[in-house]
Amino acid sequence: MTFNNKIVRASSALMLAFACLFGGVSSTLAAETVKINFAGMFAPNHPVTKAQKAFKKEVEAATDGRVKVRVFPANQLGDYTQVFEELRRGTIDMGLITIPSQFDTRLEIMYLHYLAMNYDEVRKTYMPGSYLFSTMERLVGDLGVKFMAFEVDGFGGLGLTKLPENIADPQTAKDVLLRVPPMDIFKVAAEDQGFQTVAVPFAELYTSLQTGVADGWSGGSSMLNYLQFRDVIKHFVVTNNFIDAYGWLASEKLWDKLTPEDRKIVRDAALKYALQSIDEAEENDRVHQQKLADKGINVVKLSDAELQAWAQQARNVTWPKLRSRLTDELIDGMQAAYTMQQAAAQ
Repeated sequence: MTFNNKIVRASSALMLAFACLFGGVSSTLAAETVKINFAGMFAPNHPVTKAQKAFKKEVEAATDGRVKVRVFPANQLGDYTQVFEELRRGTIDMGLITIPSQFDTRLEIMYLHYLAMNYDEVRKTYMPGSYLFSTMERLVGDLGVKFMAFEVDGFGGLGLTKLPENIADPQTAKDVLLRVPPMDIFKVAAEDQGFQTVAVPFAELYTSLQTGVADGWSGGSSMLNYLQFRDVIKHFVVTNNFIDAYGWLASEKLWDKLTPEDRKIVRDAALKYALQSIDEAEENDRVHQQKLADKGINVVKLSDAELQAWAQQARNVTWPKLRSRLTDELIDGMQAAYTMQQAAAQ
């Protein structure tokens, strides 16, 4: 190599170093942009999709564009069972979805009836550091997916076409054929509360209520009952029997791509909107119960004592029957956590 060539190469290296220092290098030497495909289940104007869009803006701004997020609402990337599988494979980066239980039935613990009876209890039960939150982190993590937070969409209730006189008593038989989701948690609980149950696909539920195949259904919030079933139900019973919630999830493959700084930004943003969802769900419950009433639907609100009776029925009768599905460890853990929570509140 000639002396002049050495000078040229040394000068080039020096220029490259200055370019790196002052941000003048594009492409290869700068950090690559991480692109996140974020799957969702709901229509673009649904509160959960709005949370995804707000998350996108916040993360992109906080990372100065190092992380780009593209939201795919309305099951565009597949239903929640497909999305969860793709999260495990790393072919989808994030999802805000129902957490399926086909890989581990213990994941159904998040729908266990009466984990919470009101929103004050929700704010304790579904938050980081709680027994339920830590359990979901562990179980979802064991499947190769990062669990970041719960998105709360409202308390479940009963949408009915006919109302039994003894609806307030959870221990007596009721002449109502109730559609329940295909999970033992719902089926066993409803039957313990005196209902007969029937399995009807959700896509056929409206017609089933219309034709009398089912007299009502369990599994939806007041908002969902108003938006999709207000023309066929005649009664909505505010039982607060479970929380309709979804998971903020990320693939391990995405997590490995992010720097520690950007992981914190993503996790903090997810938790921020998850916390906001509780306040929004509480307001949505109030608003949509009123909308149901304005529509002429009879909204039945159980008293605190009646709700407590429903909750005790679930914890004392139904929870023990679910030990084989959820394990002794989780049932005992949730019972202990709830007892400690109640003691601390007194």
